[in-house]
Amino acid sequence: MRKIIYTIILAIGMSAFANAQSQRLVLLEHFTQASCGPCATYNPSIHTLLTANPDMITSIMYHTSWPGYDPMYNHNTVENGARTGYYGVNSVPNSVLDGNVYNGHPNGWNIGTVNARYAVTSPVELSMYHELSADQSTLTVTMMIYATEDIAAGMKAHMAVIEKHIHFNSPPGSNGEIDFYNVMKKMLPNQSGTILPAMQAGEYMILQYSWEHQNVYNVDELAAVGFIQNNDTKEVYQAANSSDVLFDPLFSTDADVTRVDNVAQSYCNGMVQPIITIRNNGSDQLTSLDVSYSINGGTSNTMSWTGSLGFLETDVVTLDEASFSVEEMNEIEVVLSNPNGTDDDYAANNIKLLEVPKAFEATSPITLILKLDSHPEETTWEFTNNNGDVLYEGGPYSTPNQNIVQQFQFDATDCYTFTMYDAGGDGLTGGGSFAVGFGTSIIAQGNTFGEKAFGQFNIMYTGITPNTLANDYSIFPNPASDNLNIKFNLVQQETVSYKLTDPSGRIVKENSLGVLSAGERNESLDVTDLSSGVYYVVVTIGSNQSTEKIVITK
Repeated sequence: MRKIIYTIILAIGMSAFANAQSQRLVLLEHFTQASCGPCATYNPSIHTLLTANPDMITSIMYHTSWPGYDPMYNHNTVENGARTGYYGVNSVPNSVLDGNVYNGHPNGWNIGTVNARYAVTSPVELSMYHELSADQSTLTVTMMIYATEDIAAGMKAHMAVIEKHIHFNSPPGSNGEIDFYNVMKKMLPNQSGTILPAMQAGEYMILQYSWEHQNVYNVDELAAVGFIQNNDTKEVYQAANSSDVLFDPLFSTDADVTRVDNVAQSYCNGMVQPIITIRNNGSDQLTSLDVSYSINGGTSNTMSWTGSLGFLETDVVTLDEASFSVEEMNEIEVVLSNPNGTDDDYAANNIKLLEVPKAFEATSPITLILKLDSHPEETTWEFTNNNGDVLYEGGPYSTPNQNIVQQFQFDATDCYTFTMYDAGGDGLTGGGSFAVGFGTSIIAQGNTFGEKAFGQFNIMYTGITPNTLANDYSIFPNPASDNLNIKFNLVQQETVSYKLTDPSGRIVKENSLGVLSAGERNESLDVTDLSSGVYYVVVTIGSNQSTEKIVITK
């Protein structure tokens, strides 16, 4: 899998800001439930404290699966559950202040706790903006992260979409509450957040994600809370509330390459045609730009872009296709220069460097593991050979959140490509994901990959011809749970053996029957000791060999 190296962070010589300190906004992550009696007791006083001190503390309310019914938990079980598990919360109500300052019952903290934490400066400033699309179906959240002190690599940026106030005419649960505040609806891009590079004082970056919202009671109540967290210590460095008024840019002329797409997660054919997204981070309209890219330090491919982009507006640019000699690790570097015919005020975000490994060599079968999201009709995939011929394909699907496991035979030496597509352009969101590989080696994987993700692999021909003996034997039942029958009819005396392998090719059972006379035979294979999953039965009769996929269920 490729490793994306962000080289957008460079020193900009703003000595006046070096080692400065930023005012902290304290974050309360509160865990509650609509059928929790004690929650109804403590939540009103917490809300009073929050509304009385909006410049000191903000909040995100997560709803848990216990002790009873709660529609707000049901609307996002995955991400509510992820944050609950992250903090080890096992009872409600439970309050977490700035990640590791306090974690426990809400009677253990008060405004004094908030005041003490508020006095601790932060190494970073956050600015946030949220905007609904014209048809109000999609919320886009933008967060600008500005380092006022040095920050180590590996911090995580989280953006939680909240519904600021949900009012029910009658209680949705059993505790009598009808008003709920700052309810978490969606984590952007997901519960894992975005891993940040190391940042020095004076450096900045902008993150932007969109959500086609669902299970929202009132779109006018949508907003977002963002925070930066140390995943090792759980300390929250800074938090911020979003506004529907756009924050100001830091520079006049500032072009940013935000994405490089259409690049495989591994390569064997040596052909690439990057598709990049450029964004104007400056206050001046961006009207022209030079774009170049090179592979493994070779000759640069350069093109000129013209257009008209205002602050935070983007354009997608398809670069020229190029060929290259595949190395063990391949570097693809994209560089922006000469914005509006002048120097960039912040050149640090003009470069994006991708490292993509050489495709590994595999033998059949290749396994696809796919967890669909809530829009299965958007998901399709295909395997192609080096000529572009489609060998296998799947989707669109109709069952949301379905788990799919399939295996595929490739019987000729070639460079193959697996491609996963999402017609919605946001990948597999809300717990969806895919992985395709051989044994423990991954060809391609992902979730929030945009319109498509792909990887390549080489096949080493094994000489096994699938199903060449289909008229001579049968395997049943399939799926099997206790016993598997292998029935075959020999037209002449032959040497017969069979083995059962797992998807990685490891032999889990085998038997040599020796030389058998012509006629019908039935072999019973005990599979009660095997785990549920996909296996392969390899039958050898004389000089012929055949492979058949079977499924074992418990």
